[in-house]
Amino acid sequence: MNHDRVHSAYNGIDVDPETQTLTRNRLHWLLDHLPPGRILDLGCSQGTLSVLAARRGDRVTGVDIEEDALAFAAGLAAELPADVAARLAFVRGDGARLAFPDGCFDAAVAGELLEHVTDPGAVLTELHRVLAPGGTLLASVPHGLMPHHDHRRTFYRAGLRRLLDPLFEIRELTVLDRHVAAVGVRREEPLGEPAFLLSQEEADFLQREELAERQAQGLRDRLERANHLYREVTAANAELKAQLGDVRARLGGSRAEEDVLDRLAALQDSVRHLSTSLTDGAAADREDLRERLRVRTEERDGLRERLRVRTEERDGLRERLRLRTEERDRLRADARAAEAEIALLREAVAAAEADRRGLLESAHGLRASVEALRETAGAVTAERDELRALVRDQAEDLRTAEAAHAAADRELRARIAALDEELGAERAALTRLRTVYNGERHRHELTQHRLGKLAAAEDRLRQENDRLRARLETVTGRLADYREQISRIRSSRAWRMLSVYRHLRRPGRPDPAQPRPAGVRPVAASGAPTRTIVMRPAPDAAPAARPAAPRAAAAPVPLDEVRAALREWVERARAAEGDEVVLMFSGTTFVQEARGNRPIRLTRVYLGRGCPVFFNYYRWRDSEPLPSHPDPLLFQSPIDITPHLLDEVLGADFGGKRKLLFASFPHEVMVRTLTHAAARGWVTVYDARDDWEEFAKVGMAKWYHPGYERYLVAHADVVTAVSAPLARKMETLGGRPVSVNANALDPDFPTPSAPRRADASKVGYFGHLTDKWFDWDLLLRAARAHPGLVFELAGHQQPDLRLPENVRLLGLLGHRELAELSAGWALALIPFRNGPLADAVDPIKVYEYLHLGLPVLATYFPQCADYPGVRVTESAAEFVAAIPQVAGSAPDAARVRAWLAANTWECRVEAYTELAEQVVRKGRDGLLTLLESR
Repeated sequence: MNHDRVHSAYNGIDVDPETQTLTRNRLHWLLDHLPPGRILDLGCSQGTLSVLAARRGDRVTGVDIEEDALAFAAGLAAELPADVAARLAFVRGDGARLAFPDGCFDAAVAGELLEHVTDPGAVLTELHRVLAPGGTLLASVPHGLMPHHDHRRTFYRAGLRRLLDPLFEIRELTVLDRHVAAVGVRREEPLGEPAFLLSQEEADFLQREELAERQAQGLRDRLERANHLYREVTAANAELKAQLGDVRARLGGSRAEEDVLDRLAALQDSVRHLSTSLTDGAAADREDLRERLRVRTEERDGLRERLRVRTEERDGLRERLRLRTEERDRLRADARAAEAEIALLREAVAAAEADRRGLLESAHGLRASVEALRETAGAVTAERDELRALVRDQAEDLRTAEAAHAAADRELRARIAALDEELGAERAALTRLRTVYNGERHRHELTQHRLGKLAAAEDRLRQENDRLRARLETVTGRLADYREQISRIRSSRAWRMLSVYRHLRRPGRPDPAQPRPAGVRPVAASGAPTRTIVMRPAPDAAPAARPAAPRAAAAPVPLDEVRAALREWVERARAAEGDEVVLMFSGTTFVQEARGNRPIRLTRVYLGRGCPVFFNYYRWRDSEPLPSHPDPLLFQSPIDITPHLLDEVLGADFGGKRKLLFASFPHEVMVRTLTHAAARGWVTVYDARDDWEEFAKVGMAKWYHPGYERYLVAHADVVTAVSAPLARKMETLGGRPVSVNANALDPDFPTPSAPRRADASKVGYFGHLTDKWFDWDLLLRAARAHPGLVFELAGHQQPDLRLPENVRLLGLLGHRELAELSAGWALALIPFRNGPLADAVDPIKVYEYLHLGLPVLATYFPQCADYPGVRVTESAAEFVAAIPQVAGSAPDAARVRAWLAANTWECRVEAYTELAEQVVRKGRDGLLTLLESR
């Protein structure tokens, strides 16, 4: 029995404050370095660390060999909330023979365990087996000699590293007070068998520690004996005094009495003198022993510090040697890859030369073909004259067929009349829609006049305008269908014969059977709104012969026109005032006011600085028109066109501006483009704004491929992440430092026109409502627990649920409407599902909530734990219970304003500029250094 009292020490029960502080620091360090997921707490003792990990959302299995400790841990779990207890399990077992399948845990903890077991190598082998690939191990042991009846061995820093290194790659090794703690990542293939072995230097130091401990124990024993002797002499003196009083009482005043009293007094003086001597001697010995013990302790501590320094120096030298070896191997691999690429380039040059010779031969053939065509032209002219004579002969036959087609002509006219009536009805409906539109616009203009602020109704008017435009496009589409039917009638054989006959009877009239140019085609130019060009027929053309194509049915914009617009944008970009040009490869929609995602916000800041931006966006089909934007420095390209333009953009001359390429998601195009961009002088940035792997697991990022992301993290010049947990994951993927560049606030985000009401009884949320991450179960539980509050939700893609009366869905609203709506809220919510997806998120809505002056209550977002005015909860019960506590509270306005001022998108762009300058100053690493010499 180890008699562990970790729970008491952690909570300060029957221990001194220093012991409690040391225990809490050690456990919190382990918890901070423990990644989320499925956790194995081996040697869990009383379950303190297991409970802390379960409270933050992890699924934890505690294993220990002591039944009493497991019973205590089970009692702690029974007192927890149901959702936290459901994530806990305690099992009795031996660490050398774990009853778990291979790879079933994401991380494991062996806290103060290895010094107790008979074979620590067997325990580590089992931990390596049950951990998943890339899993993390946290281990802690006492540092140096720590006498204990159950300690089987003594550890130092280097000894713990040697024991772990065959199975785990050491990422961190540090000393916590009197303990050594290590963080290791599971190796795919073990380097050998783990075995505990002290070096000669460590063995010598251990002997000196044991000698010093024995000497200190001897001094403590001598001090205890001296104290015991002092207590015995003091007791004998007191007893003698009592006996002397009794003798005096029995004897009278005789001579014998005086003699006895004199002898007793002398004996008492002797005892007193002996007691004084013993006391002084014991005190002197005690002080001497204490001083010697202090000197021995200082000497031992000095030896430990010297050993620690020498061990750290040796570890540093080994680490430098390992890095140099890895760098050498990497450079060799890069050199081999460069040689292969040079060989491929040489083959490409040879192929290009062969193509050039083929083209020259083709040019000679074309010249010969031109001569043959000239010779054929005379024959064609003669044949045309013969055809004209044949047409004159057939015209006589058509006259005889006119009577037969008169009935068909009348039917066609009747059909055309009916279609004209339907067209008139549709035009009337269109007129009514325009009237409604004008009325709505007039109503909004009156509202704007009353309020004195034009922006108060801008978003709503724009949405109504979009709805009317959609209706207009629907009507226009139906009109196009009718015109297409007329075109089919006019393209029939009977109509052509009749038209030719009419043309022959009245020469000079245009032939309605001849096709006209396309009526409408969309043309998009960068920097100008999408426009519609109408190709009008000649003035003498018949009205019925003018087919017109609506915008909804427009053909894709020709690539040549897009390239021409791109060249115009490059010219404007070269003359722009800003000193940077940006290629923003985003998977979001095009740049618009109503969207507030990260790539769009960064783009708006760069445009405000006069920096041109090439913005890639996603669209569903290639027939969608290119978007409009008033800034001429913005060129927006859909993802189906962007690959055709990248070579021209990357190779363009931008007049000496610094060139930044942002990959905001790990797409295949960026994998193919990254090295090419670096060779053309672009600073490449991979901006990890979400945990795309977790998005793919919930079915939201089906394009995701882990190899693409590993490539971008490993080879981009700069890698950033929006949160610390996501940065740690990217560091694990790429084996390199990753900067945290969180989301931010757009200072132009609107604010309500009236202050927030003190008696507000509503709580609100705006954003995505998909059940992939929005926790609908938690929201419904909160609504039922607080029926006096009204829950207002603004967003889209909500599931089909039966909602309580106090939950209201408002649909997708604009920023201005959201700002006015927030004036009636007492609290803003972010109820997301706890898990790895939420752990990586830094919600932009947090900044907007705080900008609106709202207190924020959220589920577990590690990145937001220290944000002012934000309450982060770890369980569903805590979230529901905190709603009345946080609702109506007032965040520290001065602190929130200062924090928001330091967290704007302008600050984020400044950070990227500084990172790009660092890349330019220090140059690139690895294979990319070869590209800089081109």
